Amino acid sequence: AVVSTQSTGNKNVVNKGHENIKSFMTVLDNHLLDKTYLVGESVTLADLTLAVYMRDLYSMILDEGRRNSFVNVTRWFTTIINQDEVLRILGPTSLCEKPAQFDAKLFQQNNPKPQKNAPKKEQAPKKEAPKKEEPKKEEPKPEAPKKEKKAPFSNLPPAKLSMDTFKRMYWNEEMPVISKYFDENFVDGEWSVWKVEYKYQNELKRTTTTNNLVKGMFQRLESMKKFAFGLMYVFGNPGDQKLAGVWLGRGGDNFFYEDDNWTIDIENFNCTKLDMNKPEEKALWTKFVAGEIDDWEGRQFEKDHIF
Repeated sequence: AVVSTQSTGNKNVVNKGHENIKSFMTVLDNHLLDKTYLVGESVTLADLTLAVYMRDLYSMILDEGRRNSFVNVTRWFTTIINQDEVLRILGPTSLCEKPAQFDAKLFQQNNPKPQKNAPKKEQAPKKEAPKKEEPKKEEPKPEAPKKEKKAPFSNLPPAKLSMDTFKRMYWNEEMPVISKYFDENFVDGEWSVWKVEYKYQNELKRTTTTNNLVKGMFQRLESMKKFAFGLMYVFGNPGDQKLAGVWLGRGGDNFFYEDDNWTIDIENFNCTKLDMNKPEEKALWTKFVAGEIDDWEGRQFEKDHIF
């Protein structure tokens, strides 16, 4: 198995194991360069089998630096491992922060080597040990209460703008009504608006792959829905595409970093905060919401994705 290289005291074996992992990951990363899944355009048994096999690799060996060396594999792995059915059976997968290391001292303590030609000690006659009084049983100490994970944005006061109301209006009202509600209730700092652009535009070779990239991102952001609204647009023809959009989210800072589970995909985007007091920046937000963005850097609108 890929993780077994950490459990041996032979340095050469460990180094060879890491070389094998690097070789395997490089081949897989190249294969996934323009693919969302291993085969076809949807999740298959091949994806599920390999992702489960690689789960220990991502949990115990591949820290952030190593994961960033294989961005295509990491994108694929997080897409598969965060599928609803996978989460239901396996639960969440924690990504490695510090790789597991072989502890030679601990290994020797647990596996002592027998001494060769050691003289046998003569057995002394057994002395009857004085009877010991049975120690009083100590009452178990109560366990310290576990620290509960802080709820996202729990440090912020209630906001004037309601995300539920805004989303309901987006789906059911005309643009003047949506704009009126936004203008009357948006308070900078309670919410913020961001422009996002995919960093690796040269990787967007096929429309299906680009769409699947956004769908996978939305799946992993499911827990963020009550705190954010997003529009992601695909522009251009296959082989010459751009992926860009706007997001409205809680707080004044980049809200994707409020929860570690929300940062997986946003690292692949350039994020620029828009100032709603500047007419040209507010106009970009308004045009996206109104569906009036027809092109991006000379490439025609192809597909929209709504979060």
